[in-house]
Amino acid sequence: MAYALLSCQVLIGAVFAVAALTKLRDPAAFAASVAALRLVPKGVASLVAGAVAVAEASVAALMFLPRAGFALAAALLLGFCAVIVKSRRSRVECRCFGAASGPLGPAHLVRNGLLLAVAALGWAAVPAVHLDATAGGLAVAAFAGVAGAALLIVLPGNVRSV
Repeated sequence: MAYALLSCQVLIGAVFAVAALTKLRDPAAFAASVAALRLVPKGVASLVAGAVAVAEASVAALMFLPRAGFALAAALLLGFCAVIVKSRRSRVECRCFGAASGPLGPAHLVRNGLLLAVAALGWAAVPAVHLDATAGGLAVAAFAGVAGAALLIVLPGNVRSV
């Protein structure tokens, strides 16, 4: 289970770190997309956008305290799913990882569902971890986490919404 936990920590940590960094790199663009969702008053869109980026960065940092990190990740992902469902007809561009990659839609819900499953697996693996892992096994687990994160980051941008 140590390998599963490490893979989950790396995958969730990497996805949320990339999401936070890309939003912080161009905060005005992300704030504009938050405003375009029309779920919060325009005057607080920048504040909400900043809070989302900080929360995402916190998930990445909390992977060193996995229970808290997985819990925060799950809460954010459920919130993101609610936003996607509410904004489906508005055709707001996805700024999940910085640059727009098409409108929010079903592929984003699938990605978030997969991330929720990873967070749940990681949560479940925490109490079962034994310290009998090998360095090679941990390296493979970390690589699997990075590879999974890379796939989930690019997936919705390459899947056409129906």
